[in-house]
Amino acid sequence: MANQHYLLSSGRALGMTALGDPSSRRLVVVCHPTPGAGGFDPDPLVTAASGLHLLMIDRPGYGASDPLPRDEDPAVERHADDVAEVLRHSARASAGATTADFDSVGVIGWGAGGGATALSLAARYPDLVDRLAVVATPRVDGPGLIDPVRRMLGLSRIEAFSPRSHLDRVIRSHSDLSAESLGIDEAELSRAAPENKGLSGRFARMLADASRQGATGLANDILSFRDRSWAIDLPAITAQTLLVYGTTDALVGARDGNWYRKRIAASRVLEVKDAGEFVYVSEWPRLLEHVSRPAA
Repeated sequence: MANQHYLLSSGRALGMTALGDPSSRRLVVVCHPTPGAGGFDPDPLVTAASGLHLLMIDRPGYGASDPLPRDEDPAVERHADDVAEVLRHSARASAGATTADFDSVGVIGWGAGGGATALSLAARYPDLVDRLAVVATPRVDGPGLIDPVRRMLGLSRIEAFSPRSHLDRVIRSHSDLSAESLGIDEAELSRAAPENKGLSGRFARMLADASRQGATGLANDILSFRDRSWAIDLPAITAQTLLVYGTTDALVGARDGNWYRKRIAASRVLEVKDAGEFVYVSEWPRLLEHVSRPAA
């Protein structure tokens, strides 16, 4: 659950969770998946040993973040702009009061929602993001970001493109978000990090936080995925970018990563053998290492 709140200039509130070393100079923004809320720590021991200060921000309608007004269309770029506003304000407010550098940050994005947010943030604010790690994010062309989420939830194509009111009802009728309801194999989660104590419980809490406002956050994500125009800006990314995929992931793979690689100059694809949908967990040390230092 979020342990901080930030009031945007628009008057909307964002829920934020800070992890790691609060005195660290290096700040890393972590963007949660669809569905999900901020606060999920893949491995607290690894996070603590990294010496990084992690900031996780709930997207609108998830966790402790206010939903968007009904007359505003959800968009991937909107939350990227929200995150940038938080960072710009924090940089001004902390000048001379902390060692943290808010002007040059690392970013990690997981899945459809987290990856899209991270990519859009790096594209729209290349001066702000110097290192970027994107994990298991579907490419934007073809079925796009919606399809893997739709299949995970068992929604039909018609339902996924229905008006917000109908989409809210369909998602609300879906059982509460859990590993079981999303078709996630608990054994797969355990295999991703067999020595990682409490992983299943932390993952369950992330999904519970994502459900605090019912279907709002998930519906917001699906609606925002309909507009693919944010991807036009991908070539503007200057951050050193790592695109991570597991070879046994049934929904996404290296083909998706290569789609992004062709559009991002300083990028490379890492394909992790025998890793599945929880490559984010098994590769957490590598992800933190990638974003731990500013690009030279």
